[in-house]
Amino acid sequence: MNVAKLKGLMAERGETQKDLAKILQCSTRTINNKINGKSEFTASELNTLSIHYSVGADIFLKSNCT
Repeated sequence: MNVAKLKGLMAERGETQKDLAKILQCSTRTINNKINGKSEFTASELNTLSIHYSVGADIFLKSNCT
């Protein structure tokens, strides 16, 4: 997961982890764990994020180096 890209998109919209939790219908702790690499985003969550941010889901899968 390219967390830096997700954080950038969140910042562009002024969204917090709490906002993201509402979008993905989970707890803020779950979002925090996913952003910090303690657990993974599911394919369904990536799809929801891509729709929410109007980007292709593959943008979240690319490494931070590309």
